[in-house]
Amino acid sequence: MILLDAELLLAVALVALYLQDSALLLHFDEVLVEGGSRGWRVSVGPGLELRGRFLSVPNPLLPMRTRFRASWLHVAAATPDTSATLVRYARTLWPVRFGCALTGVLLLGVMPWLLLAVRDPTQLLAALGAAWLLILAMLAYLVLRRSALQLTPRQLTGLAAETLLCPPHAINLYRRLCAMRGFRGDPIAFAAWQLREDARGRLRGAIDARLDLFALADETDDERTGQLSAARARVAGLLR
Repeated sequence: MILLDAELLLAVALVALYLQDSALLLHFDEVLVEGGSRGWRVSVGPGLELRGRFLSVPNPLLPMRTRFRASWLHVAAATPDTSATLVRYARTLWPVRFGCALTGVLLLGVMPWLLLAVRDPTQLLAALGAAWLLILAMLAYLVLRRSALQLTPRQLTGLAAETLLCPPHAINLYRRLCAMRGFRGDPIAFAAWQLREDARGRLRGAIDARLDLFALADETDDERTGQLSAARARVAGLLR
């Protein structure tokens, strides 16, 4: 019974570590830009607030989906991203995206099954070894493409240490790379080009709700109030 409980806890821990690592705490002025060649979605994410931040957990079955977080209040000063540049980035990293999906199948599907049903240590070690080989292959690809991806040796070392020491985090390797790259430009202008009228309206309403929520806390700060008012007007103008 004790052995079974330990195996169950280990299986649960694999899933929990993956979900914990994939979760984001968004600031009130941040949106999520998600999608790919078939279309893009820009949203403020779920409404669960935790001490002024908003919890967002992506679809756990799609670790290969492109996802960026971006601020509409503090726009990154860089050449703006377009659908073409984001699709090109995703295609450059297709081996990593595929590797993340396979690693997820091994760690969240095969290994829990081996732990709870088969309970064969040899097969369990083989599955873990296969996951490590996949992680090493993804890291090797990143080393080969480090110039194109603008990855520094320090960043590569950090990714290697995290994914090899905690394999469930390797499922989020593509998401981590998207976070390191960041979204470039104004996500609201991007949404204005990519979203249909109804989707633009929903996004505008969601941002207005966030502004209403946080404007009360800053109503004594005239400079901040003016900044939020200007942001509201800009969002309304772009997403009309």
